[in-house]
Amino acid sequence: MDDFESAKQFFFEGLQLMEANDFLAAESKFARALELVPGRISTLNNLSAVKIKLKKFVEAEACARQAIALEAQSPEAWLNVGLAQAATDRPEEALQAYDRALQGKSASGRTWLNKAMTLLELKRYGEALLACDQALQLQPDHHQVLYSKSLILKELGRLDEAQKIYLLSLEQRVASSPVFKAERRPTQKADALIISQNPVIDDSFRSFENLHLGCLNYPSQLAERFLDDIHFTYVFEGDAADPANRKRIPQPDFVINNNANGERILSRGNLSALITLVDSFGVPVVNHPAKVIQTTREVSAKLLENIPGVMVPKTRRFSSAGKTAEALAREIEAQYDYPLITRTLAGQEGQGMTKVDSRDALLQVFASRLPVEFLVTEFVDSRGKNEFFRKIRAAIVRDQIIIVRVDYDSQWKIYARKSDASVAFYMKNTHLLDDEKRICKDPEAGLGRSAIPSLRAIRDRISLDVFGIDFDVDAAGRLIFYEANATMNLFSTARKEVPNPKEADDALKLAFQRYFTSLAARR
Repeated sequence: MDDFESAKQFFFEGLQLMEANDFLAAESKFARALELVPGRISTLNNLSAVKIKLKKFVEAEACARQAIALEAQSPEAWLNVGLAQAATDRPEEALQAYDRALQGKSASGRTWLNKAMTLLELKRYGEALLACDQALQLQPDHHQVLYSKSLILKELGRLDEAQKIYLLSLEQRVASSPVFKAERRPTQKADALIISQNPVIDDSFRSFENLHLGCLNYPSQLAERFLDDIHFTYVFEGDAADPANRKRIPQPDFVINNNANGERILSRGNLSALITLVDSFGVPVVNHPAKVIQTTREVSAKLLENIPGVMVPKTRRFSSAGKTAEALAREIEAQYDYPLITRTLAGQEGQGMTKVDSRDALLQVFASRLPVEFLVTEFVDSRGKNEFFRKIRAAIVRDQIIIVRVDYDSQWKIYARKSDASVAFYMKNTHLLDDEKRICKDPEAGLGRSAIPSLRAIRDRISLDVFGIDFDVDAAGRLIFYEANATMNLFSTARKEVPNPKEADDALKLAFQRYFTSLAARR
């Protein structure tokens, strides 16, 4: 085989790898083709495009300009120049490059789309809408163009029209492919499928990809952290359940069930269908739905009763149906002392949760939008002589227990370190970050000898494969249990100014690597 034929083979292999999202391997193939036959415009343009996917923008622009030197009016080359410039904060230059790409007879919807997005970034909404409509003339049903138009209309205040087009963009995206695939790399040793509950569609207009990666629990954190080891594919339960879509979902080595809120599964009445779906792949399932429904707050509290050294706050379900507010208050007061906590059945991250200090406060909660059925939990103040409230999170990956963070606050409802207020709190109390490092590094020394055995006992009673436990340890060494479920972020989400310990994240990643390797081996 001569150099030309070899280069041609490398070129087509590169195209196939690009289609499979294996951008690193595609880059290597195109580079090899150019070594054998330098100066081919199509190879330079594809190498530029794949470098953009790999965020190598300087190299991408250089490749595109080499193509332009050979053919001054190459639309693909000018598009790649514009993409690289837009990605490196040069929007005005990018617009000029897009206009050069559009001068030829083969103007593409993709170029009009990227021009529209750059104009949107510059807040030139009227021009952006015109460019988007040009793209729609060439690609009337393309989901990316429809999505971009919805964003532009939103900025123009045309919200009803924007919402309709946004929903249409999601429909077209699913029609194109029901799954979102993370980048593929040649080093990946297994394929994982993450099945998530159907997303909440609101006025945030999140993209299809962000709907998958923006969930509030650990599966959204996996694709980036395990890019070199595992290839992740994401699908929503409703899309996967459609028989036509089910055939288009790649066969995985294991499934991660991200329908992890037991209350929601039970309230929707779709447990049987969800079990059928996850089992249909015939591979190991992480956090099987049958296990998830055993981790509602009320069931968890009962499961963990009578563990030595563990205090589980009493949690009961109440219903306001057919009751006056006074009668309901008396019913609760017969079982609880003040203060107590009312909470919705399925709320997470502190949503729907209220601390109640008196009957008047309880009646005010009843007068608010509290659902007919709700939970009441005993309030436990574990501070002792400490100034701040504390919440510790343990990540459980099969049999491994890792303390991943220790959060503090001056008020009882403790959030992760994402807000400006939380950053300011930790910057004022930097010793708390040192306490966290000490506890994560040596939990026995930081929390006492009984903490890890108590966590082990909790772990033994909860059948989930991967989940989090939120807790505290009081001055007497007693573990105060708050909650345990698979709906938590396990890797750090803290702002970089006040990070969680890197060593804890590293230990958690290693635990996942070992677990995923074992699952792939079973397959």
